[in-house]
Amino acid sequence: MGKEERKRMVLGLLVESGLDLPPAVIFHNLKQRGATFERRSVDNYLSELRGEGHVTKTDGTKGYYSATEKGRNFYHG
Repeated sequence: MGKEERKRMVLGLLVESGLDLPPAVIFHNLKQRGATFERRSVDNYLSELRGEGHVTKTDGTKGYYSATEKGRNFYHG
């Protein structure tokens, strides 16, 4: 599985859940879905997705993320 597929998994969890989630919860749920990447990778992917405008940090410093409309549109393609 390539990096773009892993980033899509992170985005997909946020899109499908419709929830604001912290990285640890995202990681836990992706592991339940069979993801094999590391916890720190989730932080990296969230940072990249945020830079692309696909996710936003929802509560400032606490680190919860949600999918943006752009992210939802990208995911549903």
